Amino acid sequence: MSNPMNISGRNPDKEARAHRSPVTVLSPEQCWEHLYSSRFGRIATMDGDEIEITPINLVADDEKIYFRTAEGTKLLHLVLNEHVAVHVDHAQGGEAWSVLVRGTARRLTDAEETARVDELPLRPWVGTPKPEYVEVVPTKITGRVFHLGH
Repeated sequence: MSNPMNISGRNPDKEARAHRSPVTVLSPEQCWEHLYSSRFGRIATMDGDEIEITPINLVADDEKIYFRTAEGTKLLHLVLNEHVAVHVDHAQGGEAWSVLVRGTARRLTDAEETARVDELPLRPWVGTPKPEYVEVVPTKITGRVFHLGH
């Protein structure tokens, strides 16, 4: 906070920002805080030797990530190769953050599991049918905060 009585011309807030590292590594707990507040991200799946990246609406709960999808390429890829990565990020003002989750995905078919996911705030942006439920169980989670220069 700047001091209105400071007539020295110095700006302590600006000086503090100048000495701060431009990148801060997030703890797993901080990564989960960001994931719990996110509703949109991207999932990376494998298509043979190629990586496919697709946008998804998601929700994190109990240190797992859930999304819904329709039958198609994305679902086929994760059925053939359960190893996936989920990325969420956000930028606002002078700060941005990015969280990457590596893990395994599985299609949920049990009625109790899908009913539980239905209770979560998972809402698609587009009103197309998404009858398939997917759970991502993390094996590794990393995140960064970027202090943007202006």
